[in-house]
Amino acid sequence: MHNYSKRYWLNAEGHSSTGSAVAFHGDSPWDRDGKREKITFLEISDCHNKVRLHRSDFDDMAEFIVKMEKLRDAITEFVSHLRNA
Repeated sequence: MHNYSKRYWLNAEGHSSTGSAVAFHGDSPWDRDGKREKITFLEISDCHNKVRLHRSDFDDMAEFIVKMEKLRDAITEFVSHLRNA
């Protein structure tokens, strides 16, 4: 499996505020029982805070995808609200 690793800058270049989103899926640098651990996460951060949503050992990939889709829908609805406020 090839690693997927992408960083998205959320503010315009040169802006005094920083914000980013990082998406990762692939091998971690850590071993578990002699094998590379697979990790999947989405991390959103700004100047002051950071949130990382990761697929835990008891979530299968389909459940994590549903979680990401719900997050996408929540963001879309919130943006729509802000545009119409």
